[in-house]
Amino acid sequence: MTDEPLIWTTKGNLPVAALQYSHAWEETTEYLKFSETYTLDGEVVKQSAHVYVKQGIPVQPDQGSF
Repeated sequence: MTDEPLIWTTKGNLPVAALQYSHAWEETTEYLKFSETYTLDGEVVKQSAHVYVKQGIPVQPDQGSF
C-alpha cells in the first residue's frame, strides 16, 4: 500500500497529484509577496500568501504630561 500525500482544500482533503499548482512573486518598494495557488478543474481550492514588509511603520515617541 502506498500513501498518497493529501492537502486540505475547500473541497476537503484531496490528493496533491490531482491539483494544479502555481506560484507567484510580487515585489514593490513596500513589500515582497509570495503566493501559492492550488486549483481543481479551474477552480481555486487553496491559496496562501506570505508577505514581507520591507520597511516598518515609523514610530515617534510622544511625551505626555499630567
